[in-house]
Amino acid sequence: MNNTKIRTRFPPSPTGELHIGGARTAFFNYLFARKNQGQFVLRVEDTDTARNQEEFVKSQYEDLCWLGIKPDESVFQGGKFEPYRQSQRLDIYKKHINQLLQEKKVYYCFCSPQELEQEREKYIQGNKRSNYQYSRKCLQLGDKIISTLLQKKTPYVLRLKIPNQKNYSFHDLVRGKINFQGKDIEDFVLLRQNGIPNYNFACVVDDYLMKISHVLRGEEHLSNTGKQLVLYEALGWTPPQFGHLSIILNKAKQKLSKRDPETSQWQLIKQLREKGYLPPAIINYLLLLGWHPKSNQEIFSLSEATNIFNLERLNASGAIYDLEKLNWFNNYYIQQLNENEFAEYAWKFLAQEYNLEKEKKEWVKKISLLFRPQLNCFSELTSLSDYFFVRPTNVSFEIPSLLLEKIAVVKNELLNLSSWNEENIQKIIYSDKKLLPWLRLKLTGKNKGPEFHRVIYLLGKELVLKRLLQRAN
Repeated sequence: MNNTKIRTRFPPSPTGELHIGGARTAFFNYLFARKNQGQFVLRVEDTDTARNQEEFVKSQYEDLCWLGIKPDESVFQGGKFEPYRQSQRLDIYKKHINQLLQEKKVYYCFCSPQELEQEREKYIQGNKRSNYQYSRKCLQLGDKIISTLLQKKTPYVLRLKIPNQKNYSFHDLVRGKINFQGKDIEDFVLLRQNGIPNYNFACVVDDYLMKISHVLRGEEHLSNTGKQLVLYEALGWTPPQFGHLSIILNKAKQKLSKRDPETSQWQLIKQLREKGYLPPAIINYLLLLGWHPKSNQEIFSLSEATNIFNLERLNASGAIYDLEKLNWFNNYYIQQLNENEFAEYAWKFLAQEYNLEKEKKEWVKKISLLFRPQLNCFSELTSLSDYFFVRPTNVSFEIPSLLLEKIAVVKNELLNLSSWNEENIQKIIYSDKKLLPWLRLKLTGKNKGPEFHRVIYLLGKELVLKRLLQRAN
């Protein structure tokens, strides 16, 4: 492979939304390509016809672009190595499988799934070990038998013949030297009878023909790399350089799972977008999820991240997905928004949640600004500020009789205010600070919140007096 430029790729399957782990992989590939004036390619691995959904092709691309990780080549803008969908490259795979067949480096396997399962069970029972590999019995079939079986349209797959006496090694860009022994690699399937390639075969062909120079992917692909090295050798091609990124863990230091109770609602980029996380906060967090700069700097713009990124600072050990740290980043970037930008984000969430008319937009802006300092994400506004839009339903308490008279006095003073402004309200409600907790509970249903005179001012005179008159629920 005659590569003159750095070319990286991110090849998701359109079987779901973009995951935080996939976004990190894409981001590191993007940064490495940009740092070296190369190209970043988005390829769609859509050979799982039973699970593919076209909507995920679009949503994954949109999520990447929203984050600022825009590919140079993809199904949406094309390029000289198209098509970028594996389902449109079946003739290409067929050409290379025929080459391997002619060179007798692959062979037909007519074993049914039932036969293979019986063979596996027999091996495990006889050897008391679980490292079963296919017995290669179809490798012994003669040409006449193969021809007869093909004429009968007997179902088959094509397997790569592994040189089991050879060893394979490569220098991992993250982990150093990695060795594989041929005897530990099964004769894996390259292609099925329907012409659909398996992952490793399609991946190798696509990476080579698209001139991918560096493959950065998750460490779960390490076993695939051994298989792919054998396949590169069989095809007479020079492989790209590989780097296997650290696994992402939860706080219990277990592999992040979609069923993880703490993070399950924060693992998809779509979920983070819907909760009101900002793109720079997410990519800043992703940058430090398995990569570390030489300094203690934590805040990086996308251009700064591009300039300082290098492979040497990638960690091989697991990276913990820490929601508190993600929230810290998002809070920081929320504070960096100018007031109008902040107000637009806030309006989007609150107007949708409470079906608000546009005439209330300026009022909503003032309410939102009360909560800005504490916001981890914009969706929190809906619960923090709910008492401005609906009557609190959890007000269930009895005000001490000694305070009832004082509250009545406050109510009358508020009623008789000639000018409803923060200064006048502040003078009234802070005259006796023992009343404040009870007043706040009565008016908001909460025992804490922003400066109370500002809350009362924005609730408005009519609503404040109405709630003070209402009995406890």
